Amino acid sequence: MLAFLAASLLALSSSASAPAAASASPAAPAPQAAAPAPAAGQPLRQVVYNVSQGSRTYSGGEHYEGYSSNSTSTADRGTVNVAVLSVVNNVLQVSVTETMINIGRPATYDGSVLPDGAVNFPPETITDVTRQILEYFASDIEPKDKTVLGSTWDVGLNRNGVDLATHYKVTKVDGDLVTLAVNQTVKIAAQNVTVALDGTIVMKPSLLVPVSGDLHRTLRRLTTTGDTTTVSSYIFQRVSDTLDSAAH
Repeated sequence: MLAFLAASLLALSSSASAPAAASASPAAPAPQAAAPAPAAGQPLRQVVYNVSQGSRTYSGGEHYEGYSSNSTSTADRGTVNVAVLSVVNNVLQVSVTETMINIGRPATYDGSVLPDGAVNFPPETITDVTRQILEYFASDIEPKDKTVLGSTWDVGLNRNGVDLATHYKVTKVDGDLVTLAVNQTVKIAAQNVTVALDGTIVMKPSLLVPVSGDLHRTLRRLTTTGDTTTVSSYIFQRVSDTLDSAAH
């Protein structure tokens, strides 16, 4: 999430020039049949998503000529192919290939996903919607005893001036699919930045994979000359999965 915010703040600057919960614990999900081992040199898993993202930025402030305002918008859609190359101590080494309309050609980037959901890719590589998808590949993002209707848990982080708080709630259980309501706030005091994110994620806990997502984020930044607000939306839907022949 910190890497995701850093990338977002960089883009914004350019345009503007641990769980705790209470609910009954369900029985552990039935184990899945072991998948055949991949051939040498092949990914352990490949998951493909259809994605779309859009952002609108509003900025305004006082100048010598008086108050002025401006609005810009961007949008893109395409596919994201996530290839899991290896797993060591629950850290995923992944290769992501994005085929987005605005780029016009496939682009491949390598990085990692930590158990707590931290996504480590170099800046100016993967898109924001891809970062949102990868966060939910993490092994510890969803406690194994929080998969019944009404279960809740909270994750907090305070590091290097970044204060992040996320609240999850299970709002629907449909077979082996679990729908999570996500509400997150982030404050970066040194940069006068606040972020609010909310929406829903559909997970398949037995396979540690996000099935779909519909997320909305508002990022506000206050400076001595004015303020900037960026409203973004991220939508994704899984279309294939080499470990799930019945991919939803």
